[in-house]
Amino acid sequence: MENRSEIPLGDQFAATIDWWRDAGVDYEFSDEIVPLLADEEEPQETRPVAAQKAETLEEPPEPKLKAADLPQDLAGFRDWWVGPDNPFANGHTARVAPIGKEGAPMMVLTTMPEPDDRDSLLGGAQGRLVTNVLRAIGLDPNLAYLASALPCHTTLPDWTQLGADGLGTALGHHVALARPQRILLLGSKLPTLFGHDPAAPPEEFVAIGQTATLVSFAPDRLLDHGRQRARLWKRLCQWTASA
Repeated sequence: MENRSEIPLGDQFAATIDWWRDAGVDYEFSDEIVPLLADEEEPQETRPVAAQKAETLEEPPEPKLKAADLPQDLAGFRDWWVGPDNPFANGHTARVAPIGKEGAPMMVLTTMPEPDDRDSLLGGAQGRLVTNVLRAIGLDPNLAYLASALPCHTTLPDWTQLGADGLGTALGHHVALARPQRILLLGSKLPTLFGHDPAAPPEEFVAIGQTATLVSFAPDRLLDHGRQRARLWKRLCQWTASA
């Protein structure tokens, strides 16, 4: 019988692996490269995708204002609007109350008071523009209800954040208390506060609740752009003719 030393199976396997490694063949080549000789890695603990997404999604912050916080009559709302509890008075100018009576034939809702407004809303060039518009459509300006979306003049307001804070709730409540017959909304960003799709043209917003609404640019923009004033006049003629 031939006498030879037996090589353990483990040593044979290790020698084979070393040979393939020395030959530079330590991967299986297919559509995807798979390491054959790499050390095995501990499998990573995976969590359901839904659970991972749930951790990354943060709950939206509570709005600064809710409908239950608002006065339930128009006089009380006006007092609140210029008072210390209004969370939207972030400017450094005077807070200005709305003007007019409940049930007015037209409510003009603009973005904010003029910079120099103190005791009366729209007391400057913007107010003269609004007055001329109302007279042009045959409406006595003294019968209109004048209001602003912010209680004081504010530089570069963040309308998206204001909407998240509940400004739209306050404005919708104001409209419901004032009960105007129609609304002229002067500010292209304002429709989104009432739930209008930001991606849609502002002109497609035609009602606040059940009240017919016409949207145009803010008065300061209209003063600087004669073409926009002419366009507003044309739309006003069509709008009032359909009444």
